[in-house]
Amino acid sequence: MLKKTLIGVVLATIAVSGDASAQGITQQTATIKRTPLLQENCGKLAAETFRREPAGENRIDYGAHYNIRLNKCFYEETYISLTPVGINMWVYLSDLQDNRIYGGFHMSTNIGLFYCNLLDKECHSEAEWNGLVKPYMENAITTGTILPISAAQGLTGAG
Repeated sequence: MLKKTLIGVVLATIAVSGDASAQGITQQTATIKRTPLLQENCGKLAAETFRREPAGENRIDYGAHYNIRLNKCFYEETYISLTPVGINMWVYLSDLQDNRIYGGFHMSTNIGLFYCNLLDKECHSEAEWNGLVKPYMENAITTGTILPISAAQGLTGAG
């Protein structure tokens, strides 16, 4: 009798967990099907955000990406300003839905790297920043190419 009860419990557990797994797969499938729409909405929100800011801010580019895993719309915005001694570049990563800045990168041609941080991680180069941002912004939709500061120097004749 105990053996039959144990077998019944095991079979019931398998049936319930199988049903839960099926529900999980169904939810994943639904999210994957919605992803193009979520990405499109994220792109629209980013474009609106970029256009809404004052034009005199020296903003040159932005990128947007809806991250399925985190269920967030990430926005990366780049600013460049010319100074008498070189170029300053700032890049910020934020979550548009929560209006939260995750981190930033600031580099100057005359003093080098000034600031680089993403959440609780510090970085020491533009390459490290790009590596930290990559999981958030893979397959991002951008308005153009986000320039490394070395390329921006070539465009302005500085350096």
